[in-house]
Amino acid sequence: MIVPSILLALAALQTTAAPAATAEHVAIQAADIDRSAAFYHEAFGLRIIPTPLKNRRWLDLGNGLALHILDGRMAPKPSNRNEHLALHVDDLATVIAWLDQHGRVWTDLAGTPHTMQLRFDGVRQIYAQDPDGYWLEIGDARGTAPR
Repeated sequence: MIVPSILLALAALQTTAAPAATAEHVAIQAADIDRSAAFYHEAFGLRIIPTPLKNRRWLDLGNGLALHILDGRMAPKPSNRNEHLALHVDDLATVIAWLDQHGRVWTDLAGTPHTMQLRFDGVRQIYAQDPDGYWLEIGDARGTAPR
């Protein structure tokens, strides 16, 4: 049969090709690395990773990906909601409660304050900014957005 032979040949080609790239970390620059690390740790439960570098904070984003927070930001990050880091959480209500308790604004993609939206695939989501102005898309898969 010719089909299995073609599949075996294709599989052999794939093993000799260069491997696909995988993400290792995302780096952002912060005015206060301890404040930013505390924000990501407290709001989202990201585990702090020890680093030998004094002017860095590293946090575990899961799946082998880390968030590196570098010092030196002098002004808020100019961006819009379309430029964002997307985070998936187990329970969006817990994150919203933390944001509210700490006076942090959260919106839908259009920028309507305190409005959750439902993404096309059923994920509830909001947008918020970290202490340096980086936009975050935060979502969970717990069904429809409250009305």
